Amino acid sequence: MSWLITFAAPTTSRRGARGPGRPRRWRQVVIAVAMLVLVGAAFAISGPGHSTQGPSARRSPPRVSDPLAEAGAQWPVFGGTMDNTRFSALDQVNASNARRLGVAWSKDLGPYQTLDESFPLMIGRTLYVTTSTDEVMAFDAVTGKQLWRYAPQVDFSLSRGVGGYGVTVNRGVAVSGSRIFVLTFDDHLQSLSRATGERLWSAQVVSPHTGAYETMAPTVWHGLVFVGSSGSEDGVRGSVAAYDANTGKQVWRFWTVPAAGHGWVKRGQGGGTVYMPPTVDARTGLLYVGTSSPSPTIVGTRRPGADLYSSSILALDARAGRLVWYHQEVAHDLWDYDAESPVVVFDARVRGHTVRAVAEAGKSGYLFVLDARTGKDLFPPRPFVKEHHTPPTRKGVLECPGSLGGAQYGPDAYSPQSHDLYVVALNMCMTLKVTGTVGGYKEFGGTAVPQGVRQTGSISAFDTDTGRFRWHYEVPWPMIGGATATAGGLVLAGDTHGLLYAFDAHTGKVLWKANLGLAFGSAPIVYQVHGTEYIAAAIGGSPLSANFKWGNVGARVVVLKLGGEPIRPYQPPGA
Repeated sequence: MSWLITFAAPTTSRRGARGPGRPRRWRQVVIAVAMLVLVGAAFAISGPGHSTQGPSARRSPPRVSDPLAEAGAQWPVFGGTMDNTRFSALDQVNASNARRLGVAWSKDLGPYQTLDESFPLMIGRTLYVTTSTDEVMAFDAVTGKQLWRYAPQVDFSLSRGVGGYGVTVNRGVAVSGSRIFVLTFDDHLQSLSRATGERLWSAQVVSPHTGAYETMAPTVWHGLVFVGSSGSEDGVRGSVAAYDANTGKQVWRFWTVPAAGHGWVKRGQGGGTVYMPPTVDARTGLLYVGTSSPSPTIVGTRRPGADLYSSSILALDARAGRLVWYHQEVAHDLWDYDAESPVVVFDARVRGHTVRAVAEAGKSGYLFVLDARTGKDLFPPRPFVKEHHTPPTRKGVLECPGSLGGAQYGPDAYSPQSHDLYVVALNMCMTLKVTGTVGGYKEFGGTAVPQGVRQTGSISAFDTDTGRFRWHYEVPWPMIGGATATAGGLVLAGDTHGLLYAFDAHTGKVLWKANLGLAFGSAPIVYQVHGTEYIAAAIGGSPLSANFKWGNVGARVVVLKLGGEPIRPYQPPGA
């Protein structure tokens, strides 16, 4: 996730087109970021990866065939379903009893883990979670007993990491049949045995010498594993690729921007990378990805025109990698307004007709809801945070939201019960100064400095029937990890100070909240085993929490249930 920003928003949508078209603009803005996140040692290790198993795993490995006893009891993919709605059909925990939530079990993920943006999965009775150093762990989802742990050998020295500052995170795995798929920071896609954590194969996605790195969870569909790469802020050329799930062989690759020396990249560096898991619509076989800003980020004179397909939503044929349509959220992006959060697919009722829709909440602070077949706007883009956009100057101007959000990487949630889309946000304005300097440690061309006003968060409910926001709730600390909705009428989301909230899905009222002690860098999941519903969260925070001192960081899994042990804030050593 490149930490710069842009809001020039010509929303442009072209079906199957390759040229820039004539984007229409509503506003212009500018913003750039220069911030330093200090994270413990980037290090290089050589040799094969290894997995370790607890005693229970050695006696009886978890089954790889897990028929569901009850519909919706598992959380088998990143977004709960392939549509990435992050909606659970479970309702045991609901508006009437959420206050009775307590701890079922919790586990530290390691003494040297300092951040956590992992989005867990639960299949059968096994919970899968990753660490910021790309380890994969399997736990018994009821007892918390560790079943196995896989530690890949990763070279952390070749890339500058998240935001270009040497920070490493991992946002989760994908599971299909008897296999697990994970991306490592040094750009390898690896397949593991779901039963033991043993590595089956490894394939290089891109060269880490380009500055590219991996943080996303992969997506698996019909024997294909879909991945992207990060690093726009260092001029990495963006792409999304598909690999054979059985062999690791590349099936296709779609480059999101031209090669160096071609098109608008004749003098630019590239960009347009893909940070979060692609979303597949199983009905149509379309693959939706959001792309990041172009590079260099702030100075646009070296990259004239709209800079396609940066800061855009792309729809690709999932089997062939062919572009079907694109919708550019921010043309000629000068502010690092990535389309970063993963795309959500759902059925909307528009003027009395059911329409297949996709939605993405951008770092620009605008929510885009599009026709899934064509990429055209179903509703005008709606702002969900304070927005104030002024062309940048060398003297400096105020930009809202700043280069870090609006909506960060955290996924939205959609409820088919309320027909609402739930968007979490970071409210932070920044002062932007254009320096014109390009090259060196980062391709910014300017600086962005947060205002002295305290940064806050919010969650908003967008009514997909009317195209308007139904409710909006402000919280004291930023929310960047995303949201989860349930059939119990709840919306679950955590903030960067460590508070987990349960909101009433229909009104936005806070029904319950608890301080878990570590910052949230991801969203909870919901599952059920033997009639008991659980809410699981990987907590520990993102590099932003560490940099801005929003809350304690670390790495821990906390699982809640009704009637569990009292919740007490976790106190990291030395906190």
